[in-house]
Amino acid sequence: MPHTPIRPAQPFDEKWIAQALNGFIEGSGHWGPGTLAVFTEVGDYLTGSGEEAAARYGGWNWYRFIGRCGAVALRASSFHVPDHLRAVQLAMLEVWAETPFADPAVRARMRTGVLELADEDMRAARTSEGAVVALHGCGHGQDGQRFVELRSGAAQSPALGRITATEPAPEAGWDTPDRLRRMVNLVRQKGPAPWDRAAAALLAERTGLSRAGAALLLAGIPDVKYGYRGLDAEARKVMGLKQAEAEAGEKELAALRVDERLDLLADVLPADPEQLWLEGGQLALAERIAEAWRRQQGVRPAVPESTLAIAAEHSDVRMAPATVCAVFADPAREPLLSRDPDTRLRVNSISGAGWEGEEGFGFKELLVVVCDAVDWVYAELPEGDPVRRGVPETLRLLRERLAHPGLLLSARGRSLRGRTVADLLPVFPGALPYLDAAEPLAHPAFDDGLVVVSEAGFDRRGERGAPGVYFRPGRYGADERSRRLEAVIDVEDSHLALVRRLRGPEFERIVQRLTEGSLPPGGYESDPRLSAPEVVKEAVATTGVDPDAATLYLQLLALPVPTDRRIRRFNRWTPAHHKAVAAALLDADLVVADRRPRAGRGVFLPGDWAAGDKFYPPMETFKAELLGVRVIASKVRSQPVAGPLPELFARAWRVRPS
Repeated sequence: MPHTPIRPAQPFDEKWIAQALNGFIEGSGHWGPGTLAVFTEVGDYLTGSGEEAAARYGGWNWYRFIGRCGAVALRASSFHVPDHLRAVQLAMLEVWAETPFADPAVRARMRTGVLELADEDMRAARTSEGAVVALHGCGHGQDGQRFVELRSGAAQSPALGRITATEPAPEAGWDTPDRLRRMVNLVRQKGPAPWDRAAAALLAERTGLSRAGAALLLAGIPDVKYGYRGLDAEARKVMGLKQAEAEAGEKELAALRVDERLDLLADVLPADPEQLWLEGGQLALAERIAEAWRRQQGVRPAVPESTLAIAAEHSDVRMAPATVCAVFADPAREPLLSRDPDTRLRVNSISGAGWEGEEGFGFKELLVVVCDAVDWVYAELPEGDPVRRGVPETLRLLRERLAHPGLLLSARGRSLRGRTVADLLPVFPGALPYLDAAEPLAHPAFDDGLVVVSEAGFDRRGERGAPGVYFRPGRYGADERSRRLEAVIDVEDSHLALVRRLRGPEFERIVQRLTEGSLPPGGYESDPRLSAPEVVKEAVATTGVDPDAATLYLQLLALPVPTDRRIRRFNRWTPAHHKAVAAALLDADLVVADRRPRAGRGVFLPGDWAAGDKFYPPMETFKAELLGVRVIASKVRSQPVAGPLPELFARAWRVRPS
């Protein structure tokens, strides 16, 4: 008998389902009109009330919602959700409440897993002992196919192929039919639950998340995947978040996988959903979310909001600002710093080339982030800050990982595009076939002990890319093999440069400055009165200006980005005092007044100017040379490397423009 679809009580447009469930789903192209009917069709087939199951189903890997629809209910109750998306969420909860997936007693006889289909055309089977349905999802081919099974008797349910992995469906869970229906009715009658900033603050305190990250978690993780914006200006205003803070919070939670998000929020709602609308209801919700976060993610070290705000100014980092701060504040908690990652090459499923796997990719990202962040953490955070205090241990652990003889890092051989392994083999005499792969590689690779070169795959246009060139930093140094590698690779655009810098004397001297405790509590290394007082005295004697004007002059000479806001923070000046100090420098003809894009200040050193862009700060050409910045066609093309600031202030003073 044909299935009669469950029709939600209020109209909705199912074309918005992917956006409504954004962040809780994968494969958004497979979520569209007809997806909700899939839930009832599969449920009916499993329970025996439906005669047929379609060969293919919409809703990519929707099995994850079994026992976890509480996450959707939380988001549906949140104030920030637009009406057209909330209508879809409520419709999904209504439909789900009528399926066997919402019934704990039925879920007790249900399991999901992965199987290898014996027949691609046979994707469902049912006997008196139970039923099984293969779902349309990410698992396919050699990875197997996801399935949902419901047992009716004691014997084995029918099989569609060889089962390779199973897991029981979550039996106990918040999302019972009664709770789902009650939540839908409450939202429709009362509107979204009231927002409580105090609850978001409590969640931040209990988890170590930033204020913005905690607010977004409390709101059901508004997500920006697939190009959708999670929060509009009005929602940010209610939450008390600036756009940059909201974006940093979104980035902070982006590291959570889909299954982690659903597990985290599955059971945090109260048994009686009406509690969300009562006084203290949001605070109680925050407590439950915090407990779930601690079970799943642990507790991050407490980081001051002022530190998170400074981290958010450095948008070049590849991690969320709060995540970067957590790494420095508690480096031993970061898995990629506390154990050696598995970077053996394996096959890239997209191009067929070799690559170092998820752990290797994550370690490379961490290496770049730490090396980029050390300068601003050291220079822009005050003495006593927990993030700044963690720099020496972070660098020690990172160097320890780099010393492991098995670690492979990509050398980023972009200049080798079009060349092959055979072309490069003569450059590395004595190289042998690479034998340490995590799985058989699709293309040849060779290994000379330091360097591994893997043949490139083909891109989507069918063109061969550059060979993958990898090196073992534990064996990289001043020997002949290292020189051969450097001759092939553009070192400055390579991870070789990061390894050199991490092991180099400048980082050692930064660590020394951090550990010797030469600054007073709350003082900044970027204030030369504290870090280079002798240079300030010399500047006063030579220029005739007072110590504050000499301080500002040295900061303009040496600091990569001496914006007015940063100068006032470092020096603890009011805007009025800062303006008076700048006027003294103008009167002494040491600086010029001007307005320049993205400069963030009103006075500049005389001479040529190099423009910046989204990734690189603008600065005086003189300063670019001082900081080792590449300037091409009057534009900054690389990041500045400041080094120990007492040395930098002294060097800048010696070579200052005349």
